Amino acid sequence: MIKRLLWLALLPLSAQAADDFARQWPLQLSQADAGAYRVPLDGAVYAAAHWRDLRDVRVIDADGKPVASAVYAAATPLAGPLRTLPLQWFALPVAVAGEDDLSVVVQRDTAGKVVSIRNSVAGNTAPTAADPVWLVDLGDEAGKLRTLTVDWADANASVDLGYRLEGSNDLRGWQVLDPQVRLVQLSNQQRALRNTTIRVESGLRYLRLVPLQRSGAPALKALRGEFADAVDAGDWQWQDLSASAGGNAKDGYLYALQGRLPVQRLDVVMPPNSAVSWTVSSRDADRATGGDEPQWQTLTQGWNAWNLSQAGEQQQSAPLETSGIVSDRQWRLQAEPGAAPSQAPVLRLGYRPGSVVFLAQGRAPYLLVSGSANVDAAQATLEPMLATLRERNGAHWQPAAATLGAAEQRAGDAAYQPAKAPRDWKNMLLWAVLVLGALAVAGFAFSLLRSNRTGNNV
Repeated sequence: MIKRLLWLALLPLSAQAADDFARQWPLQLSQADAGAYRVPLDGAVYAAAHWRDLRDVRVIDADGKPVASAVYAAATPLAGPLRTLPLQWFALPVAVAGEDDLSVVVQRDTAGKVVSIRNSVAGNTAPTAADPVWLVDLGDEAGKLRTLTVDWADANASVDLGYRLEGSNDLRGWQVLDPQVRLVQLSNQQRALRNTTIRVESGLRYLRLVPLQRSGAPALKALRGEFADAVDAGDWQWQDLSASAGGNAKDGYLYALQGRLPVQRLDVVMPPNSAVSWTVSSRDADRATGGDEPQWQTLTQGWNAWNLSQAGEQQQSAPLETSGIVSDRQWRLQAEPGAAPSQAPVLRLGYRPGSVVFLAQGRAPYLLVSGSANVDAAQATLEPMLATLRERNGAHWQPAAATLGAAEQRAGDAAYQPAKAPRDWKNMLLWAVLVLGALAVAGFAFSLLRSNRTGNNV
C-alpha cells in the first residue's frame, strides 16, 4: 500500500483547463499556401479581450494548439510621399551650446520659432576656426523629419567628421538621439565616397549637431530635410457610450467600456448651439495599488467641444486626439463649473483596428480566440522575420489576408475567472504516506507490546 502511494505521488501532474477562452472566430484564408497571414481585428474581438496588452488574443489550429502569432493592438497611419525642404538653421559657438539653457542666446517668437541668436558665429565659418554647433528649428514639421542632409559650401572638400545629434522641445533639456554621427565626403581619381545624410527618428522640435572634434569642418552651405506626412487611411471605428448610473453634472458623468479598445480619439455628442469645456479622465482596475480603488488619470483639461446649427447646417468641433493609445475601461467627463449640459452627453471613442499576424503551423482550419484571465504574456517574435520580408519585397509588403468568420461562444464568462491555485497533490500524498507509515509503526509497536504481555502471562 505504501509503495503504491509513493508511486502515485511521483507521477507528473498534467491537469489543465479544457477550454480557457471566452469566444472564437473561424478564419477564412485568402490563399491556401501563403505561409503567413494577417487578419484585421474588429470591435467584438476587442470587447472579448481581458488583458490590456491583448495577450489573450491568439490563433490556434484544428487540434487546439497555438500557432506562432503576434498582435498589433492598433493600426498606425501610413507614411505619405517624401518631401524635401530646406531647414532653418543657426550656427552656435561650442561653448554656448554646451550650456544647459540656450534661452540666454536664442530669441524666439510667441510660437516658439527661433528668429535670431545673439553672439552666434557666422554661417561661413573659416576652416581654421573652432567648429560650430548647428541648431535646427523644425517648427510645425516636428515629428515628420526622416533624414537630414548636410550640404558643404565646398563640394570637393575632403571631410571625415563626427557629430552628436541631440534633440529638445524647449531649448533647455537636451536628449542624445545619436551619440556619434559620421559625415564623410571623399574623392579619389574621379570616384567619390559620400555619406552626408543623417537618419532622424524623433518628434522633438529642436535639433542640434555638436562636433566631436575641435576643428576641421568646412563652411556649411545648407541643411535639407526629408519629411513624410502621415496619411489617414480613414478606417476609424467609433464606440458610442451612454453615461452610467451614479454620475452627475457636479462630480462628472461616468462611462463604462467593455473590452480593450485602442482608443486614440475622443468626441462628445453635443446638443445644437452649445459649447462646453470638458476635463476627460480614465482609469482601470489593473491600475489599483494595494487593494485601493484605482485613481483617475487626467487625459485632457479645458477641451472645448461645441455644436452650432446655422441655416439648417450643423458644424461641430473636431475630435480630440489622445497622446498615445488608451485602453482603460472606465471614463469620466467633467464640465467646467456652471456649464454642464441639461443631460448627460454621449461619449464617442475612436480607434483604428489592429491586426494579428500568424504563421500557418499545424492543421487547418484555424481559429482566432479571445478572452482569458489565465494566459501568460509569451508571444512569438515575428517582427524580425516581417522586417526582413519587407526589405526583400518592398516596404508595403504585407502577409496574405485572412478574415474573421461569425463569432462563436467558447468558454464564455468562465474564461474570465482566475484559475484556482492547483493543489499540491504530491505534497498531500507524501504527508498521507508519512501518516500511514506512522500508523503502521504504531500498530507494529502495539502488536509487540501485546505479544510480550501474552508471553508474560503464560
